[in-house]
Amino acid sequence: MDMNRIDEVVTVGTTEVWEVHNSSGQVHNFHVHDVQFQVLDTDDPSLSGRKDTVYIAPNQTRRLLMRFTDFTDPSMPYMFHCHLLRHEDQGLMGQFVVVAPGKTETPSAPNHSGHG
Repeated sequence: MDMNRIDEVVTVGTTEVWEVHNSSGQVHNFHVHDVQFQVLDTDDPSLSGRKDTVYIAPNQTRRLLMRFTDFTDPSMPYMFHCHLLRHEDQGLMGQFVVVAPGKTETPSAPNHSGHG
């Protein structure tokens, strides 16, 4: 985790599929701020419907379908991270911003006083 790095820039109004792979030997509960998502490619009825956190077993890949509909601010990042406190404390997280069409993130250091 680098508080001054934006890992992803997402354009508002877009639908994206994020492929999240757990290459570690530990379980992770992957969480995304700002949006809910649908877990693709699963027969597990408990994974139907909209989610904001999903369990990812070691060496498992999950494809997540999410739509970014609002809250654009190129200087205000959202987080994605493992929801296990021990993993968060170890820096297992990243940041993304949602921007208007044709825009990019603000080149200055992110302002972390807003959403989360």
